[in-house]
Amino acid sequence: MAEFRFELEKGGLKYACPACKKMRFVPYVDTETGEQIADIVGRCDREDSCGYHLTPKEHFLLTGKNPFGSVVTPARKREPVQEPEPSFIDAALMQASLRNYEQNNFCRWLHGVFGGRKAFELTAAYQVGTSKHWPGSSVFWQIDKGGRIRAGKVMLYDSSTGRRVKEPLNHIQWVHKVMKLEPYHLHQCLFGEHLLSVDQVRPVAVVESEKTAIVAAGHMPEFLWLATAGKNNLNREKLKAVQGRRVVLFPDLGAYEKWRDIVKGMQSVTVSDILERRATEEDRAAGLDLADFLLRENGF
Repeated sequence: MAEFRFELEKGGLKYACPACKKMRFVPYVDTETGEQIADIVGRCDREDSCGYHLTPKEHFLLTGKNPFGSVVTPARKREPVQEPEPSFIDAALMQASLRNYEQNNFCRWLHGVFGGRKAFELTAAYQVGTSKHWPGSSVFWQIDKGGRIRAGKVMLYDSSTGRRVKEPLNHIQWVHKVMKLEPYHLHQCLFGEHLLSVDQVRPVAVVESEKTAIVAAGHMPEFLWLATAGKNNLNREKLKAVQGRRVVLFPDLGAYEKWRDIVKGMQSVTVSDILERRATEEDRAAGLDLADFLLRENGF
């Protein structure tokens, strides 16, 4: 039996937040029935930039409803939280990271896959930096179409396998947290978005991870590759940056239906099912993405 009658829904599925409209909302459910309480009762996980959180107790006070049968007094209606303007990182901080690639595990691995010249071109195009936060770690900067630096994600990769280091902890952190930039209102854009203003001809391809975008750019240069920087980060707001372009989405295994539903009805946007069609049961169990398939086909 559940310890509490009402709990945040489990399973990882997220909905549009009532306040910020981003697909980052987790609703409360009644553990006895398994039903959601209401489409406004839950928490937005964009704690740094939204902070919307309406608990079951607050909802019952607002509506006068009570699942336990007693009468409650409605409280004053809670106003939606106004989303603050996005914060930006000084370009000098990013520029200072664009060096020491011999100490950068991801770039060393990339060198082994593509050779020195191609690896350098990819690193330079996507402005991959080196961080001191963890020895060997990289910074994947999110730069919008206007050239403003929205965020920097620090991640540690294994220089031999090209896999993210997740033991004994998941090595991932934000630059603004590492540098203690406060207050900082994180408002992400697509990774690689700055390339849209440089190349206005090639069709756009969107994947989940930064690594996948870079690997795909090396193997399939007929597309301009961008990344959502997270499975749950795809939404129509981010895709406004690619309006007017032909766009193909390449979701990881298991995310095809979710991504297809998000972009349903959007003109010039299609969702590729190539991974779903080609994957084996072992591939699905391993949660492979496009980079894994491309590397495997090219002998890595």
